[in-house]
Amino acid sequence: MQTYKIDLSYKGTNYFGFQKQKDKITIQKEFESAINIFTKTYEMSYSGRTDAGVHAKSQIISLKTDIEIDKKMQNSIDKLLGQDISINSLIKTKKDFHARFDAKKRTYKYFLSDSTKKLPFLNDFTHSILFEVDVDELNKISNIFVGTHNFSSFAKIEAAKNPIRTIYKSQWTKNRDYFEYTIVGNAFLRNMVRNLVGVQLAVVSGKVDIKIVKDAIKNENSKRLNYLAPAKGLVLWNVKY
Repeated sequence: MQTYKIDLSYKGTNYFGFQKQKDKITIQKEFESAINIFTKTYEMSYSGRTDAGVHAKSQIISLKTDIEIDKKMQNSIDKLLGQDISINSLIKTKKDFHARFDAKKRTYKYFLSDSTKKLPFLNDFTHSILFEVDVDELNKISNIFVGTHNFSSFAKIEAAKNPIRTIYKSQWTKNRDYFEYTIVGNAFLRNMVRNLVGVQLAVVSGKVDIKIVKDAIKNENSKRLNYLAPAKGLVLWNVKY
């Protein structure tokens, strides 16, 4: 058996997330369907599952298999994946490499656009907002999340899942046609990034007081601030090992 590190990019618009689900089209299902043509003897792991509609610039897969994947086979697999999924790179790596457990940092980006500008080419990849936002105001809120905290109030918590996460960067920038949010952490809980974006937008739009957000990040027993930004604006950007 040999192990490959595969860097995968995809447009998640037409998929029910990354993780395989019964009777639903997912990125993992499409990837395995392509691999199955060449071999059914393999083990795979991935850096993290993404929700339905979420995109990835760089999703990392570790594939342990009994076959030799050369450039010709890589190109064949890439073609089988279709227009929405692409292999950025495929390299042989150490046998015990694990895409999820070996990851040190994960970076997500979220994109906002101003609905008054009406830029259709951004529709599939940005969340269009109906109110004005100020990048400095957003950064005052986003800075609250930096550090090691219990994020129970900002995610869907699964049974036996540790809600403690470390955030290294949480920052907004303003580009010409959109706002870009970058968040870097050791790992993320389910819906966590979309929830953090949703809470920030709830504050700037006057739906939530910033004091409630500050209290929630300090109090692990506080209830969830269930403001979820749409999936289409979110991209798994980078995974560091």
